[in-house]
Amino acid sequence: MGLLSTLTSNLLILVVFVVVILGGLRIAQSIFGTSTKKAAATEIAAKLVSYPTGSAAVLRRRFARALTGQHVIMPSGERLAFGELAVRIAPEDLERLDPDGDLERLGEDGAVLYRDHAERVGWALPAEVRVTVQVDPGLRSGWIPPARGTGRAEPVRREPTAQPIGWDAVSEGPSRAARPRPVPSAPPAAIDPDATMNFPALVPDLHDPAPTMNVAGVLRLERGGRASVVGADGAVLGRLPASPVTFPEPEVSYRHAAIRQQGPTWQIKDLGSTNGTTVDGEPISGDWVTLRGGAVIKLAGVTVTVALDSTGTVHLQGLTGR
Repeated sequence: MGLLSTLTSNLLILVVFVVVILGGLRIAQSIFGTSTKKAAATEIAAKLVSYPTGSAAVLRRRFARALTGQHVIMPSGERLAFGELAVRIAPEDLERLDPDGDLERLGEDGAVLYRDHAERVGWALPAEVRVTVQVDPGLRSGWIPPARGTGRAEPVRREPTAQPIGWDAVSEGPSRAARPRPVPSAPPAAIDPDATMNFPALVPDLHDPAPTMNVAGVLRLERGGRASVVGADGAVLGRLPASPVTFPEPEVSYRHAAIRQQGPTWQIKDLGSTNGTTVDGEPISGDWVTLRGGAVIKLAGVTVTVALDSTGTVHLQGLTGR
């Protein structure tokens, strides 16, 4: 009986504690003007707790994250960028973000960063983007709360095309009925199973006189105006000497991420790095993620851009695995 009474008392204390926390967060929402309890909790922490930065590069990434996470999602699913954003920083952090303490220049850099990110991820943009940087003495060093945005872009209104695009838009030529069907001059030769061992994506069709398979295009990784080609065997990115891209930054792990060719695509995955890997702003873990041309890879915030040639097909008639 005593044990049951103790458990009941502890449960009541826990319930009261949760209610008090939720009530406090709701009050903080109204005080700070935030839309979520998570944002209110961030504001409270930013005013009470110092947040170690580690380096100026880490602080710059927090500044970028405070901006690039802000947009509006319409009921249609379309995402709209803000025309004006205000981001707050602690007085101690101003010199680390801009050695001259120039708030106007820092805001201009933030506007370029936000616009580039919005264009890359496909948000609708207003005609002009303005970022205001404010020094907030109430913030503790290291904290950069999410920016506050106003003046969002208008949804893109797409005009209907004069002529719907359909099968009639295919370039002119003989009609399907008029096109002669290819007739093989001789029965197709049997495909040696051993000859396809190097092509796991191939599903042989013994009735196809000219079997083909999709192949991946050439993958180039661009950084600082220099492009490096990744071979068909893939590569490991990081500070190791064999990495196709050089990373002198200490925040990049020795073996940070791996890239491989999988059928007609290229894929990447994080190798348990210390500071993580993102693709187009989305963090990746130990799962393989398909890369597209123009994708932006960030290893611990260090940017690498993907340049991918178009995929194509190769004919396998007479091709062997030797």
